[in-house]
Amino acid sequence: MLRRLASAVLLIVVACAVALALVLRGEDAPAPGGSGAGARLGAAQARLLQMGAGPAGSAIVTLGRWRYRADPDDRGRDRGWGRGDFGGRTVRVPYSPNATAYRGAGGRRAYAGAVGWFATEFTAPAAGRYAVRFESAHHRATVFVDGTAVRQHVGAYEPFTARVRLGRGRHTVAVRVDWRGPRRQAERGWARAWFNYGGLNRPVTLMRLGRSELGALSVRTRLRGGRRRARVDISLRVRNRDVARSVHLRGTISRAGRTVAPLDFGAAPLGASRSRQFTTSATIDAPALWAPGSPALYDLRIEVPGEASLRRRIGLREIGWDGGRLQLNGRALVLHGVALPPDARGRGDALHPADEERIVAQLRATGANATRSQLPLSESMLARLDAAGILLWQEVGPWEPGGRWRFETPTQIEAAGDRALRVAEAGQAHPSVLTWTLTNEVAGNGQPAQQEYVRRTARALRALDATRPVAADLWGRVLPNRSGGMFAALDAIGVTDYIGWYEGLDLDDAGQAAQARARLAKLRSLFPGKPVVVTELGAAGSARVAGGGFGGLRHQAQLLSRRLRGLLREPGVSGVIVWNLRDYALRPDFRGGSVLDERPGLRLTPGLNEKGLYDFAGRVKPALASVRHAYRARR
Repeated sequence: MLRRLASAVLLIVVACAVALALVLRGEDAPAPGGSGAGARLGAAQARLLQMGAGPAGSAIVTLGRWRYRADPDDRGRDRGWGRGDFGGRTVRVPYSPNATAYRGAGGRRAYAGAVGWFATEFTAPAAGRYAVRFESAHHRATVFVDGTAVRQHVGAYEPFTARVRLGRGRHTVAVRVDWRGPRRQAERGWARAWFNYGGLNRPVTLMRLGRSELGALSVRTRLRGGRRRARVDISLRVRNRDVARSVHLRGTISRAGRTVAPLDFGAAPLGASRSRQFTTSATIDAPALWAPGSPALYDLRIEVPGEASLRRRIGLREIGWDGGRLQLNGRALVLHGVALPPDARGRGDALHPADEERIVAQLRATGANATRSQLPLSESMLARLDAAGILLWQEVGPWEPGGRWRFETPTQIEAAGDRALRVAEAGQAHPSVLTWTLTNEVAGNGQPAQQEYVRRTARALRALDATRPVAADLWGRVLPNRSGGMFAALDAIGVTDYIGWYEGLDLDDAGQAAQARARLAKLRSLFPGKPVVVTELGAAGSARVAGGGFGGLRHQAQLLSRRLRGLLREPGVSGVIVWNLRDYALRPDFRGGSVLDERPGLRLTPGLNEKGLYDFAGRVKPALASVRHAYRARR
């Protein structure tokens, strides 16, 4: 068991160091001596903790084994469950307690949400400062260490850290999670277009903090002399947790065990508890460039000697978007994409490594070179996309359904932009990330507050990372009629296309194709210098519909085949992303959406979005072959 735990720790260090290093708000909080009767961490884990010098260093231990207990009456706090002594059953985190039912009475109860408690125990090998890092907890979380509340958090898919001073010995971490009221969550700016999964939805890690912490990493590549040389600019935030002093940062870039570029960030003065950005550059001759089909990766190591170290796999590549077309490494880029599902059957959005591996394998089976996500992805999923050579159209702002925008006040607009910037900061070192996309389905010219959010956040994103285009996804049904305003702040445009499913049902195949061409022509006329990508194209394919009927498996395959052939031939289109890789759970009362207005007799599977190329159980639909054939034909 200890050998497996040690191996897992090493994998986490390599794949997850930067995301775990991103320091969010939160002050050190005192915690008394340990309590609780759980199993100790083993000697190997204790040694790893002693080696550590911060979240980005080697002192990372995954807290995977927890106890869980439901709190249906919400009385756990009054009963002292913050101490962790509430019993419960053993679970493996990531874990969503309400992931097994999505339809019927059970699905309605699960979707409404509940309160639950998690607890685990560990042994601190020495007195000092520690950080418990949560990759995600939905929706409201309160963290207790040895019975004392040390951190609160609201949201999902946003990492947060509880920092504490601990004495040597055993300690207990308990977490109260409340995911009740999905409608209320949405009204407060936390809408999700999938099931209301609660729990600790991503990994939790324990880190011993040292004199230095290594924070957000950026890696930016500019090609010189065609593709013969790559200038690599690397930036990293360092926080000094000691007295005022000089801090020296250095590192290497290597490939296949051979150093190709030494890195010296130099020494700089840092005040006590202060942070600063360290930057350096390197030139690599004859670089192995990252691209779909050849996702070459280098090994990056950065350290404050004796205090903290970071190891990452990075890719060297340059994105361009001049003249209304996307480019990668100086060559034209056309996206052949399929969007990522948010969950896995029986697991919800609490994905384990095997779930992520399966998703990436299914994505590759479609022939895609790109994908899209409406939620911030985990560090481990981003690393898998890097390794697979799959580009990511990444939404970073709050998700909203077509035409809606809830962030109206200056404070709310600032909060929405802050969320987007945190996601971008955490993901900017990944070569797979293609765009920062600020909205989902903007209607028309956008609402005034939405326009302000886009303008302000686009400026801030360019200041953070000018090497990727800033985009917005437009609602194809209600296009803008002017190019200025918020659109002037954008570099690229995404648009939904549900012609043949939600709209254009009274048209024949030729009429639907003509409608799509007219829509794209309007976008090219409005935005002549910006790449245009169809970021949602799809139709449901349900086994409940017999034969080739509308909404059935054969109809879905034929529609996607026909529409992809037409769109990929359309001049000035920089790609298409099919919605979705796999069916996923929405809400128990979902019956298919607005298409039922046109086809009231349509009977789809309640509670599921069935636009996937795989069904919810992972079985292949005929549409998979249609998409794969269309993409291979256009290579």
